[in-house]
Amino acid sequence: GGPGDPPRHPDGAGPEDDGGDDDGADGEDPEPPPAAVPFKRLFACADRLDWALMAAGGAAAAAHGVALVVYLHLFGRAINSLHGRHTDQLFRDIKQQHALYFLYIAIGVFFAGWIEVSCWILTGERQTAVIRSKYVQVLLNQDMSFFDTYGNNGDIVSQVLSDVLLIQSALSEKVGNYIHNMATFFGGLVIGLVNCWQIALLTLATGPFIVAAGGISNIFLHRLAENIQDAYGEAASIAEQAILYIRTLYSFTNETLAKYSYATSLQATLRYGILISLVQGLGLGFTYGLAICSCALQLWVGRFLILHGRANGGEIVVALFAIILSGLGLNQAATNFYSFEQGRIAAYRLYEMISRSTSTVNQDGRTLNSVQGNIEFRNVYFSYLSRPEIPILSGFYLTVPARKTVALVGRNGSGKSSIIPLMERFYDPTLGEVLLDGENIKNLKLEWLRSQIGLVTQEPALLSLSIRENIAYGRSATTDQIEEAAKTAHAHTFISSLEKGYETQ
Repeated sequence: GGPGDPPRHPDGAGPEDDGGDDDGADGEDPEPPPAAVPFKRLFACADRLDWALMAAGGAAAAAHGVALVVYLHLFGRAINSLHGRHTDQLFRDIKQQHALYFLYIAIGVFFAGWIEVSCWILTGERQTAVIRSKYVQVLLNQDMSFFDTYGNNGDIVSQVLSDVLLIQSALSEKVGNYIHNMATFFGGLVIGLVNCWQIALLTLATGPFIVAAGGISNIFLHRLAENIQDAYGEAASIAEQAILYIRTLYSFTNETLAKYSYATSLQATLRYGILISLVQGLGLGFTYGLAICSCALQLWVGRFLILHGRANGGEIVVALFAIILSGLGLNQAATNFYSFEQGRIAAYRLYEMISRSTSTVNQDGRTLNSVQGNIEFRNVYFSYLSRPEIPILSGFYLTVPARKTVALVGRNGSGKSSIIPLMERFYDPTLGEVLLDGENIKNLKLEWLRSQIGLVTQEPALLSLSIRENIAYGRSATTDQIEEAAKTAHAHTFISSLEKGYETQ
């Protein structure tokens, strides 16, 4: 379109983005991290009920996380109770007592897990519903110039869909999972140290070696994965060029060379694949081997503690596995940080929109008792806010008497398409006046003004409603009025032939 057409920026860039030079594109300067809100601001839309739900969900998550290590502690006590001589009745009483303990823990885990998941998911739904509502309210109160600049690049839709899902994930079940796993971590440490601090400390001392073994193998695997991806990319490039220029390939009878080049590039992927299998196998074996060696060392030390009366078998086993559970809990808790970070980044984008000022157009004003329909443009100057340096109308005059049909004719980009938006007050003139029956439309109530105008745009839109609702959109209309409008548009026969008629979606 020419300068008179409404600005369209599919990439979301304003007119000032002329491409510029490519400074910084050489990869020397690292890309700054995306902006994110503080974690606590994820809960900015929580009300009292949400805080109550989060408190209940957090307490239940902590109880759920501690339950396993408490069960392990009781299991150790049950093992210890089997030591020594007992009468049959005493032995049955001990078994029954510990069985009841385990049953109580099972019931507690059932209710704690139910409360944890239910509360966090419910509060996540409630808070994101508020965010969605505020986002759409602010969005629908923006000036038309906002949509000219940003409305076609998909960000508006993606923010209210994908970004809200990221926030919901971060402030709902992920928070519950984090509390759950951190409770397992701290509970495991406490139970391990309480039962046998020597074994607990020994387990903690050997843990970093196991983690280091897995970390080193992951570093090598990451580098090999990058190399194999590059090799696959090179092979794909060869195949793509061969298919893209297939006529040239056939005309020079170069099929054999293309096949050989592709097969040669695949040999590199095969070599990297073999290396990945070796490194992954060695890393996995070494990691689990160290873990089992660590258990053997702890049991060997535990033997001396038992011989010297410093601990018993149940305490040794509980301390060993409590610290292992503690480490697993910390590892699982760390997996939630990525979701938290993504939620904080998404929240920054959404909250930035929510905090935007709304339309500067005055919604109030007066209404006319009767409308004749005389329209006048008087010395109008206008340019779009997204392209202020390009004048669309300069000293424009136009008078349209009531009940007259007028067609605007002109070259492409002369400003024809800007006349109706000015009449609808999608935009206001930079200078000059637009008059309806001699009254400046800036003085009229905006909602009333637009209700007096019937508009068929260059790009008509069908909403996801029934045919009846699409025809009546924007006003209350009877069935007869809807059908009469369809007959005038020569659409009644076609609509009636449909299975659901005017109720067709």
